[in-house]
Amino acid sequence: MKIRVLGCYGAQMPGFNTTGFLVDDTMLVDAGTVTKVLSLEEQLAINNVLITHGHLDHVQDLLFLADNLSIANSRTKPVCVISTEDILNDLRTHLFNDVIWPDFSVIPSPEKPVITFKAITPGVPFVLNDLRGTAVSVSHAVNAVSYILEKDGSMVLFISDTGPTEDVWKEANRIGTSLKALFVEVSFPNSMSAMALAAGHLTPEHLKQELSKLDVDDIPIFIYHIKPQYREAITEEIGRIQRKNLRIISDGDILQV
Repeated sequence: MKIRVLGCYGAQMPGFNTTGFLVDDTMLVDAGTVTKVLSLEEQLAINNVLITHGHLDHVQDLLFLADNLSIANSRTKPVCVISTEDILNDLRTHLFNDVIWPDFSVIPSPEKPVITFKAITPGVPFVLNDLRGTAVSVSHAVNAVSYILEKDGSMVLFISDTGPTEDVWKEANRIGTSLKALFVEVSFPNSMSAMALAAGHLTPEHLKQELSKLDVDDIPIFIYHIKPQYREAITEEIGRIQRKNLRIISDGDILQV
């Protein structure tokens, strides 16, 4: 899998984009950053969008992507927005509601919309061309899931915004050596542990505790969702975790997994 990091921070500031990963040029995992980075031609190549949860920093550019595609004459099929029914309902109710933003699931017509919504169930695999995906629930302040993506027998785990959680680590251990990389959040420094837990996020110390639940030792672990205001402190604290293959990623990184 080719994974292009469009944005990977837990807040938006100049030089720091919110979460969006482009997988094999045609699929997004979250859409906090899309149209701010991709050319129109690159946007037109997107066929599927996996949404982990409805918080704005993970979905805001989905609105502008739909708008851009609605006026692109070369686009002939809708983009499929995929998540659990609860999360899709959050998008319909609060974003694509003809108040905050037009409902592009019926524009330009219900028969030929710009976007469609596809509901999935955690734990039940789904197939997207040459990829197989599975959603796994995590522990955040709102309904949220992580995603396991499998291609040619190798798997990557995108752990979305979460506090301390259990199911996703059990699933990672079940996968075992087929798991080739994971993406995991750290949002706050250790000094803000109480806020992190209240908001459903991790600190470096929480990350250390969560990784103790993972049996696989030698896979790359990509850390994202850092609040830019605390980047220096978080980076220093992550550096003290005694585990190999930890890497803090940055906007614009291109990863081959």
